[in-house]
Amino acid sequence: MASTNMTEHLKLNQWIGSDKPKMADFNADNRKVDQAVGSHTADQTMHLTEAERAAWNKAIPIVGGYTGDGTPMRAVEMGVAPRFGILYAVDKVPIGATATSGTVDVYSGFFSQTGCSQGLMLNPGDTAFTALNVPQAVYGRIAKLNEKDVKYVYILFA
Repeated sequence: MASTNMTEHLKLNQWIGSDKPKMADFNADNRKVDQAVGSHTADQTMHLTEAERAAWNKAIPIVGGYTGDGTPMRAVEMGVAPRFGILYAVDKVPIGATATSGTVDVYSGFFSQTGCSQGLMLNPGDTAFTALNVPQAVYGRIAKLNEKDVKYVYILFA
């Protein structure tokens, strides 16, 4: 005997004490659950719009790098115009204090189409950012983003 009550959405059996469940009822419920869950998990567009899916697919980070050559300004070609990027020196602290001069050495930064950290430059639409390596402090910070033989890594989102 099927149950006295049924669930709202899948119409699964909800037995009460006087009901006499049959194996066929259980099997029918299992088929309903399997069908509903199977359809849901197979639907690859159910939860994202096409615009959302495209945005997620474009947000894959691109990782690159360069070894500093010590010049005051260095253009680093990335091959794409990034919306946002992070730059850091390998095996260096992001910002290190110099006790004797009261300045800090800057080995990291951020860049975007709307602005950059001190020591980095990126013009809207450009596929290359400029990293500075300047020995003079500006506002107490010394940009060391192209120090000779230092390895730098950038992570960007195009």
